[in-house]
Amino acid sequence: MTKTSKYLEIEDYFVSGILNEKFVVGQQLPSEKELCEAFNTSRMTINKAMTNLMKNGYIKRIPGNGSFVDNAYLTPKQDFLHPHSISQDIESFGMVPGSKLLEYRIIRGRDNPAIASELKVDPDAFIHYFVRMRTGDGKPFCLSYSYIVYDLLPNLNVNALESSFNVYLQSIGLKRSSGYTAFSSVLSDEEQSKYFGRDNIALLKQKIFWNYNNKPFEITTHYYANNLSVVIQRESPIALSNSASPYSKVINNE
Repeated sequence: MTKTSKYLEIEDYFVSGILNEKFVVGQQLPSEKELCEAFNTSRMTINKAMTNLMKNGYIKRIPGNGSFVDNAYLTPKQDFLHPHSISQDIESFGMVPGSKLLEYRIIRGRDNPAIASELKVDPDAFIHYFVRMRTGDGKPFCLSYSYIVYDLLPNLNVNALESSFNVYLQSIGLKRSSGYTAFSSVLSDEEQSKYFGRDNIALLKQKIFWNYNNKPFEITTHYYANNLSVVIQRESPIALSNSASPYSKVINNE
């Protein structure tokens, strides 16, 4: 596995510091010259890291004054995103994708009213609920929590959750039609820290909502750890739109 690029290490350092409130909103950060000395790297590398932090809303740069901590990352970006699979993301890093089922059960809508409301199901309706760890070369890559409307997929093969869920749906002829996704940054909770093997780490959270035959079908929330998550968000094929919904990105699964 290739070594993480220096600029990504620098980005991760500041993202973690901002989420942990080591750096607070409005705080001025060291100059590029000081950061070059602190990280023992070139000005070009520092500039690339700081530019990406600015694009992702963690800092703002004021010409002649310097870089300051910002909280624009809390506001969802409004643009469109073409669909891609986590397996493809993992393969793009030269790793072998895998999936480990951590939990599966059937719940009722009343067990999670917020999810039931989004999926537009009754309190007594059944919902598939499962948690999976997606891996790259056997190492934790992404933790996923999924809710599926039971009536739209009553004969779910639980064994299929140990591999690609997308491939499984394709194999049974179920094609999700459209949906939306939103990115945000969070700190790991106790359960997530246990699965990733580190406490209080910065995670990239991606919430995805899928329709099937124009009906709510699935809500999945992915939590990406380490610097690869930054690349996933940045390298997704995005086209800006002024007419986006309140959610950050819209997916058309074609």
